[in-house]
Amino acid sequence: MWRRSWPLGAVVLLQLGILAAIPLRQARARLAGTEVTLETMPVDPYDLLSGYYVTLRYRAEEAPRAAGLGEGEAWLVLAPGSPAWSGVEVRAGRPVPAPGQVAIRVEVERGRVRIPSAGRFYVPEARRHEVDEALRAVRSAALVDLKVGEDGSVALLRLRAGAVTIGR
Repeated sequence: MWRRSWPLGAVVLLQLGILAAIPLRQARARLAGTEVTLETMPVDPYDLLSGYYVTLRYRAEEAPRAAGLGEGEAWLVLAPGSPAWSGVEVRAGRPVPAPGQVAIRVEVERGRVRIPSAGRFYVPEARRHEVDEALRAVRSAALVDLKVGEDGSVALLRLRAGAVTIGR
């Protein structure tokens, strides 16, 4: 009996391993990463299946252009600033950031930089109107706190718009 079912067991274990590995990078970043604050210009759409969320587009993605880089994965080096960190450079290969700086994995699409793992922030439906009002009050400029892992992975922590904070 075991001889017949081992291929099925191996397939199930492989699938469970893949599912566990998906959030592993974000979990490691959340536990041991460097906290970074980025300025964002959020949009508040609604997805029937996912609920309310804020689509995040960061100013740090706009600062350095990815001219000359091909499409696909790249690295964005961030430097601390006030109130938010800023993008310093985009590189095709993994850089060694200067002390105090961090490097995150990004995607380059048509010459534009995008942080794919930090593109949506889900808002509890009970606080949706409060978040909408706060975003209007700050003219859609808000701050997002996130943690960056050593491997360049990103974990969203909180969204801050004026006096309103969503997240941990």
